[in-house]
Amino acid sequence: MNHARVVAAIAAATLLIAFTACRSDGPISKDASSAEQVHPPSPRAELLSRPLYTFDEDDVATYLPIAREIEPNLPQRVIHLGRKNIGQPYDIFLLGEFPFELHDPQPIYCLSRSDCLVFSEHMYAMALTRDWWSFLRALQHIRYRDGVISMVTRNHYTVADWNPNNAWLFEDMTPLLGAGEACVPLHQVCRRTRFFKQFGIGQDIPDQPVTDTFIPTAHVPDILAELRAGDFVNIIRGHESSQYAGHTGLIAIADDGTVNFLHSARPVVREEPLLDYLASDKHSLGIKILRLHPDAEQRMANRIANTPGATEVSATSLHRALEQSPLMSTEAPDGYASNWKQAMQIQAYQLTTDTQPDAEFQATVSAVENEVAQSLGIPADQRAFGVIDLTGNRLALINADQIFYGASVPKICIVLAYLDQHPEYADNMPADIERELELVIKRSDNDLAAKYSRLVGLDNIQELLQSKRYQFYDADHGGGLWCGKHYGQAEPRVCDPVGDHSHAATVRQCLRYYLMLEQGLLVNAAVSARLKQIFAAPELEYIDSKFVRGLAGRDVDILRKSGTWEDWHLDTARVINGKHLYLITGMTHHPKGAEYLAQMAAAIDDLICGD
Repeated sequence: MNHARVVAAIAAATLLIAFTACRSDGPISKDASSAEQVHPPSPRAELLSRPLYTFDEDDVATYLPIAREIEPNLPQRVIHLGRKNIGQPYDIFLLGEFPFELHDPQPIYCLSRSDCLVFSEHMYAMALTRDWWSFLRALQHIRYRDGVISMVTRNHYTVADWNPNNAWLFEDMTPLLGAGEACVPLHQVCRRTRFFKQFGIGQDIPDQPVTDTFIPTAHVPDILAELRAGDFVNIIRGHESSQYAGHTGLIAIADDGTVNFLHSARPVVREEPLLDYLASDKHSLGIKILRLHPDAEQRMANRIANTPGATEVSATSLHRALEQSPLMSTEAPDGYASNWKQAMQIQAYQLTTDTQPDAEFQATVSAVENEVAQSLGIPADQRAFGVIDLTGNRLALINADQIFYGASVPKICIVLAYLDQHPEYADNMPADIERELELVIKRSDNDLAAKYSRLVGLDNIQELLQSKRYQFYDADHGGGLWCGKHYGQAEPRVCDPVGDHSHAATVRQCLRYYLMLEQGLLVNAAVSARLKQIFAAPELEYIDSKFVRGLAGRDVDILRKSGTWEDWHLDTARVINGKHLYLITGMTHHPKGAEYLAQMAAAIDDLICGD
């Protein structure tokens, strides 16, 4: 398929999308007056019609003053924003300190998803402020002790950290409700060292006994009438001797006076009667209630303006942090470090089994892919393809969960598992080990791959791939990446449960591997940066086939691992072309599979970078 045919296929797909989008239930008369035409909504009306979780940074900046007009009262504004966020997808372990610190390389904010505490924090921070930067700074001071952004200063424990560290903004109403007779003692031992040791920090923090109060579920009906819109709710869980806050949310009052619980939980943000929620939560023991101080807005403004030592949060500080980040130091796109919005969006992007492709991008890629496959005579069930355009957060997937024999592609899992066992090599890797790992990736050396899979152990590799942390193999969703045999050896042989392959791969899981590599989530940020360098290995040429051949002659940087055995042809890559960054994966079981992959690489590069 030559360049002209690629362009023609893209144009045809675009025309089809445009035609479909413009169809109506009936014809529009050519004589219709301008008054009868449908005009696009104003920016204000457009934002009012959309849920909050579809907003980007500029939308938030525009909407915060509008929210103040709609709800001048602060607690009611918290609930207005929370209700506008109903339907937001739930996602646990969502936020970290990127780009200021990389123990947890998740971004410092995410607008599209939330967990219970992130949802509450975002709603308070938005309600308390008037523009984007004051929102982000308010969020900083709510999430971190003294506004210092770091893993150690984050308010990880609600009762032990979040509540007391935010006493300047919230009053604990728990011991006051029901004339002080509704609450009972709460006891907790906060063991921070046990949590922080997984990051290699905080080893000297002593355990902290915590004594507090909560209102048992049986007493909640007695204090229900005293609750107010915008109150912060801690759902207390545990057992008789030890309790903790296991969930959070907001009090919202329905039009009929029902006291509701507005919160983020699987699968989406929702509002329901508080008593109904407590009755359905078998782990709940009761609640704590915190309330914004009457002068909370002024308190927040003072806090932002007068907290010495707080981390600077601005476009300048984000750019500076990005420039210094090891994630930016390896084959980063032009201007990546200076475009903080793009960097944060990439860092927040996730590919799960529920992630929906971009409709227009999917239609265009599908049309191009079908043209390539038909020209080569490759049936639909013998091919799969996927692409994430990280510059535009666009996804397209074709047979993404169909499992294929993985050939040499699962060698990326061996290298990951070895570095998972030796994270110290991120900063000080012996030269001979680095060269051997480079040869495993770029030269697909079977003997060296077998050497390292023996060092790690096949059972440990399989455990890593199926771990909750990575889920690169998910038997409930098509399988994924699997390494069940040492390369070049017949035994031992442990085949994957879905496809019965000794080595296996799916498009979705290969894309996830490269996405997590980009985000610094493979072991940790430092190991991910080192792994990028191993993939790059500039002294070694890539094998000239498939994606590499399709992109030959173009000004691109590629991190890539391919595989071929008999009629199985696979390729995976991270590609940078100028300002564009995208991930591609293709798999076939067909004699012309290598040519399919080469043509698809060229077609996708034309599609994404044709501007």
